[in-house]
Amino acid sequence: MRSFAVVAAVLLAGCGQNAHRAANESNLAASAPAAAANSSTPAANVASAASNAIGALPPADNPLRFVGVWATSEANCTTKPWRFTENKLTATDGPKCSIYKVTKAPGGFDLAATCPGKKPVETDLIRLRFAESARAMLVESNAISPTGLIYCGKES
Repeated sequence: MRSFAVVAAVLLAGCGQNAHRAANESNLAASAPAAAANSSTPAANVASAASNAIGALPPADNPLRFVGVWATSEANCTTKPWRFTENKLTATDGPKCSIYKVTKAPGGFDLAATCPGKKPVETDLIRLRFAESARAMLVESNAISPTGLIYCGKES
C-alpha cells in the first residue's frame, strides 16, 4: 500500500507540473503576437535586409527585380559594378544602354534597349533570367555576351 501511495503522489505531482506548463505555454502563445508587433525588426524588414545582402537575389515578387547593383563577382561589386535602373544599364568597362521597354518574361525580364557602344546604334533585346539555385541573374543580348551576375545590393 505504501508503494501505491508513493506512485500516486508522483503521478499527482507530475499532473500538477503539466497543468502549470500548459498554463505557461498558453500565456506565451497569447503574448507572442504582441511581442511580434513590438519587435524592432519586423519580418518585412528582415526579408528586405536579406534581399539587399550581397549574393542574395531580390524577392521574386519585386516588380522590377533587376534594379540595383550587380557584378560578375563579389569583389567586382565595388570595382566593376553593373547598375540597372528602370530605364538604364551602366556597367564599368561594359555596356551602357538606354532601356525603353520592360516586359516580364518567364524566369525574368526582356528589356528593349539601345546600346550606343554597338555601331550603328540599333535597338537590342536584353534578356535577364534569374537562376534561383545559383543566386544569379543571367544577362544576354546581341550587344552583350552571356554574363552571369550576382546581386550586390540596392543603388546607394
